Amino acid sequence: MDISVGGHICLDVIPAWEKGNLASIKPGKLLEMEGINFSTGGAVANTGLSLKKLGIDVGLVGKIGDDALGSITLDILQEHGAHIADSMIVSKEETSSYTIVLNPPDTDRAFLHYPGPNNTFTADDIPYDFIKKSKIFHFGYPPLMKKMYRNDGHEISKMFQKTSRQGLINSLDMTLPDPNSEAGRINWPKLLEKILPFVDIFLPSFEEISYMLRGEKLTRDRMNLTLLHDMSAELLDMGVEIVVLKLGDQGLYLHSTTQIKRGTLKGIIDSEKWSDQEMVVPCFKEEVLAGTTGAGDAAIAGFLADLLSGNRPAEVLNTAAAVGAYCVEAVDATGGIEKMPAVKKRIEKGWERLPLKFNLEDWNFNKKRGLWIK
Repeated sequence: MDISVGGHICLDVIPAWEKGNLASIKPGKLLEMEGINFSTGGAVANTGLSLKKLGIDVGLVGKIGDDALGSITLDILQEHGAHIADSMIVSKEETSSYTIVLNPPDTDRAFLHYPGPNNTFTADDIPYDFIKKSKIFHFGYPPLMKKMYRNDGHEISKMFQKTSRQGLINSLDMTLPDPNSEAGRINWPKLLEKILPFVDIFLPSFEEISYMLRGEKLTRDRMNLTLLHDMSAELLDMGVEIVVLKLGDQGLYLHSTTQIKRGTLKGIIDSEKWSDQEMVVPCFKEEVLAGTTGAGDAAIAGFLADLLSGNRPAEVLNTAAAVGAYCVEAVDATGGIEKMPAVKKRIEKGWERLPLKFNLEDWNFNKKRGLWIK
């Protein structure tokens, strides 16, 4: 097994809503639907199944209930491989997490979400004997997992300390905390200071990390290279080795520590080529069919998959951007993703890029690789 993916997972229950809008929902009134769709959501499904589509041997570690919703979740996961869900945690006492997606035509969606076992997930739930067989352990969406973010991230820290001792490369993704929730009110800088010494690769979005470090969700029109450098430098000072910030339609930004030292990471990549790097890769141009949900998770899958090959940072970052673009060309989070050779071939053929809005006067453009390097 190459990569284990743990963290938040839920079942999306999506009524096929063809007529009317959210205002049509009234007490005592029946609305007829055209059918129903089920899909898996969360970091475990989105990043894990994207890795599988790329051709990576992956194991999934999420927590579900021993119920009908959990059975549907497992059935969907097992469509991608008979043993891909062997390490899923099944709780006998809990109801599986679900999201009812109300998606009427020509109206913004609304969601009814039940967190379920995600809120009871702890470091002790991790099947360490199973994941130690992999090279990378990726964990996603702790802001949606109550016991993982409480007590300044004690459970996340405990988990990553143990996986570090097992010799795994630790990777972490976030999601934006709801400012009105418990997760939105915790001391995120203190939590990050506690956990990042045990994280090798940290891959939050610009919005997520601006909220966690600056206390507010900054919009992309306020994004600039000085801010990206300063925030990523803060994270590197906390102990992480490689920071990748997801910038939405502005691509991906990478900043690495001055000297990568951790032995496990150095066993896969060329530490000299990866140390003290700062670069931005623009997005590839794509036809967005059904929004950008899952694009960040797919980009992470592309990054981790290509990192395993020992490639240079510029190539790995390009692959991440490409897999993210494949994601939005399908109606679901993973349906458009192809095997890694097809991804590489499309990049090499000169895939068109979206323009950057940054002022990059002091940066060098690498025409061959299609990105900007400081």
